[in-house]
Amino acid sequence: MGTDTARERPVPNRDTAVPDSYAIHVDARGVDVWQYRVDLEEPDGAWRFVETHDAPDDLRVSLDLAALTPPSESGYWVYSRTYDCETDCK
Repeated sequence: MGTDTARERPVPNRDTAVPDSYAIHVDARGVDVWQYRVDLEEPDGAWRFVETHDAPDDLRVSLDLAALTPPSESGYWVYSRTYDCETDCK
């Protein structure tokens, strides 16, 4: 998992989502993962950053009910009901 904490991360552009679902941003630098959580702090729900994987990571991702946004110069988003990943898979 990447450790570049100085890198600016785009925030998911959906105001609401299914609780516990994921937003995954992919660009040339790597993959940033967010989760939509409903809890005591945010009873209406909010996106919370989960983790970053750098581009050189050998990342394998498993998603269910995923929706892909059109790619742009800044990358693309994948919104998914579930998220599971492994790194260094060969």
